[in-house]
Amino acid sequence: MLARDLRDILAGLFVAAVGLFFAIGGMGYAMGSAARMGPGYLPVILGWVLFVMGVLIALPAWFRQGDRIVVHWDSLAASLGSLVVFAFLLNTLGVFFSTMLAVLVASLPKPMRMGMRLVIAGIIAVITSLIFIVGLNMTISMFPEF
Repeated sequence: MLARDLRDILAGLFVAAVGLFFAIGGMGYAMGSAARMGPGYLPVILGWVLFVMGVLIALPAWFRQGDRIVVHWDSLAASLGSLVVFAFLLNTLGVFFSTMLAVLVASLPKPMRMGMRLVIAGIIAVITSLIFIVGLNMTISMFPEF
Protein backbone atom coordinates (compact mmCIF):
# COMPACT_ATOMS: atom_id res chain seq x y z
CA MET A 1 0.00 0.00 0.00
CA LEU A 2 1.14 3.48 -0.79
CA ALA A 3 0.52 6.46 1.46
CA ARG A 4 -1.38 8.16 -1.37
CA ASP A 5 -3.47 6.88 -4.30
CA LEU A 6 -0.82 7.61 -6.91
CA ARG A 7 -2.84 6.09 -9.76
CA ASP A 8 -5.76 8.51 -9.34
CA ILE A 9 -3.46 11.45 -8.61
CA LEU A 10 -1.59 10.90 -11.89
CA ALA A 11 -4.80 10.27 -13.83
CA GLY A 12 -6.42 13.41 -12.41
CA LEU A 13 -3.36 15.53 -13.17
CA PHE A 14 -3.27 14.18 -16.71
CA VAL A 15 -6.96 14.97 -17.29
CA ALA A 16 -6.46 18.44 -15.77
CA ALA A 17 -3.41 19.08 -17.97
CA VAL A 18 -5.25 18.05 -21.15
CA GLY A 19 -8.19 20.27 -20.18
CA LEU A 20 -5.91 23.22 -19.44
CA PHE A 21 -4.11 22.73 -22.76
CA PHE A 22 -7.36 22.91 -24.74
CA ALA A 23 -8.81 25.72 -22.64
CA ILE A 24 -5.76 27.92 -23.13
CA GLY A 25 -5.33 26.91 -26.77
CA GLY A 26 -8.96 27.69 -27.56
CA MET A 27 -8.73 31.20 -26.12
CA GLY A 28 -6.99 32.34 -29.30
CA TYR A 29 -10.22 31.84 -31.25
CA ALA A 30 -13.43 33.83 -31.19
CA MET A 31 -15.69 32.64 -28.37
CA GLY A 32 -19.11 33.81 -29.52
CA SER A 33 -22.04 33.04 -27.24
CA ALA A 34 -24.06 29.98 -26.30
CA ALA A 35 -26.58 30.84 -29.02
CA ARG A 36 -23.93 31.55 -31.70
CA MET A 37 -20.83 29.60 -30.79
CA GLY A 38 -17.52 30.63 -32.25
CA PRO A 39 -14.67 28.23 -33.00
CA GLY A 40 -13.17 28.72 -29.55
CA TYR A 41 -16.33 28.14 -27.54
CA LEU A 42 -16.34 24.35 -27.38
CA PRO A 43 -12.61 23.79 -26.71
CA VAL A 44 -12.55 26.46 -23.99
CA ILE A 45 -15.70 25.29 -22.19
CA LEU A 46 -14.86 21.60 -22.43
CA GLY A 47 -11.24 22.31 -21.54
CA TRP A 48 -12.24 24.00 -18.30
CA VAL A 49 -14.73 21.23 -17.54
CA LEU A 50 -11.95 18.67 -18.05
CA PHE A 51 -9.62 20.70 -15.85
CA VAL A 52 -12.15 20.82 -13.00
CA MET A 53 -12.90 17.10 -13.37
CA GLY A 54 -9.19 16.31 -13.26
CA VAL A 55 -8.79 18.30 -10.06
CA LEU A 56 -11.85 16.55 -8.59
CA ILE A 57 -10.23 13.20 -9.39
CA ALA A 58 -6.78 14.08 -8.03
CA LEU A 59 -7.73 15.99 -4.89
CA PRO A 60 -9.53 13.20 -2.97
CA ALA A 61 -6.83 10.73 -4.06
CA TRP A 62 -4.29 12.81 -2.16
CA PHE A 63 -6.01 11.89 1.10
CA ARG A 64 -6.47 8.13 0.65
CA GLN A 65 -4.18 5.14 0.37
CA GLY A 66 -3.66 3.40 -2.90
CA ASP A 67 -2.11 0.34 -4.45
CA ARG A 68 1.12 0.18 -6.37
CA ILE A 69 0.88 0.89 -10.08
CA VAL A 70 1.42 -2.23 -12.15
CA VAL A 71 2.18 -1.66 -15.82
CA HIS A 72 1.24 -4.50 -18.13
CA TRP A 73 3.95 -4.00 -20.71
CA ASP A 74 2.66 -6.73 -23.01
CA SER A 75 -0.77 -5.10 -23.24
CA LEU A 76 0.81 -1.68 -23.79
CA ALA A 77 3.01 -3.02 -26.58
CA ALA A 78 0.08 -4.83 -28.20
CA SER A 79 -2.09 -1.70 -28.07
CA LEU A 80 0.61 0.46 -29.63
CA GLY A 81 1.33 -2.25 -32.19
CA SER A 82 -2.33 -2.43 -33.15
CA LEU A 83 -2.38 1.33 -33.77
CA VAL A 84 0.67 1.03 -36.01
CA VAL A 85 -0.86 -1.91 -37.88
CA PHE A 86 -4.10 0.02 -38.44
CA ALA A 87 -2.30 3.16 -39.59
CA PHE A 88 -0.01 1.39 -42.04
CA LEU A 89 -2.61 -0.99 -43.49
CA LEU A 90 -5.62 1.35 -43.75
CA ASN A 91 -4.91 2.56 -47.29
CA THR A 92 -3.86 -0.89 -48.49
CA LEU A 93 -6.48 -3.18 -46.93
CA GLY A 94 -9.34 -0.79 -46.25
CA VAL A 95 -11.13 -0.09 -42.99
CA PHE A 96 -12.60 -3.55 -42.46
CA PHE A 97 -9.50 -5.73 -42.73
CA SER A 98 -7.11 -3.22 -41.14
CA THR A 99 -9.46 -2.98 -38.15
CA MET A 100 -9.68 -6.77 -37.91
CA LEU A 101 -5.89 -7.12 -37.90
CA ALA A 102 -5.50 -4.30 -35.38
CA VAL A 103 -7.98 -5.97 -33.01
CA LEU A 104 -6.21 -9.32 -33.42
CA VAL A 105 -2.85 -7.72 -32.57
CA ALA A 106 -4.36 -5.89 -29.56
CA SER A 107 -5.84 -9.12 -28.20
CA LEU A 108 -2.61 -11.13 -28.32
CA PRO A 109 -1.49 -10.71 -24.67
CA LYS A 110 -4.67 -12.21 -23.23
CA PRO A 111 -5.46 -15.93 -23.41
CA MET A 112 -8.45 -16.44 -25.68
CA ARG A 113 -9.54 -18.90 -28.35
CA MET A 114 -8.81 -17.84 -31.92
CA GLY A 115 -12.47 -18.23 -32.86
CA MET A 116 -13.50 -15.75 -30.17
CA ARG A 117 -10.77 -13.34 -31.27
CA LEU A 118 -12.09 -13.49 -34.85
CA VAL A 119 -15.69 -12.94 -33.73
CA ILE A 120 -14.72 -9.90 -31.65
CA ALA A 121 -12.50 -8.55 -34.45
CA GLY A 122 -15.31 -8.99 -36.98
CA ILE A 123 -17.87 -7.22 -34.79
CA ILE A 124 -15.52 -4.31 -34.11
CA ALA A 125 -14.61 -4.12 -37.82
CA VAL A 126 -18.29 -3.91 -38.80
CA ILE A 127 -18.97 -1.20 -36.19
CA THR A 128 -15.86 0.76 -37.23
CA SER A 129 -16.80 0.53 -40.91
CA LEU A 130 -20.31 1.74 -40.16
CA ILE A 131 -19.02 4.66 -38.11
CA PHE A 132 -16.34 5.83 -40.55
CA ILE A 133 -17.99 5.13 -43.89
CA VAL A 134 -21.73 5.34 -43.25
CA GLY A 135 -21.92 7.62 -40.21
CA LEU A 136 -19.11 10.06 -40.97
CA ASN A 137 -19.29 9.62 -44.76
CA MET A 138 -15.50 9.43 -45.04
CA THR A 139 -13.99 8.75 -48.44
CA ILE A 140 -11.92 5.71 -47.51
CA SER A 141 -12.37 2.23 -48.88
CA MET A 142 -14.03 -0.43 -46.79
CA PHE A 143 -12.24 -3.31 -48.53
CA PRO A 144 -9.00 -3.50 -50.55
CA GLU A 145 -9.18 -2.34 -54.14
CA PHE A 146 -7.52 -4.67 -56.60
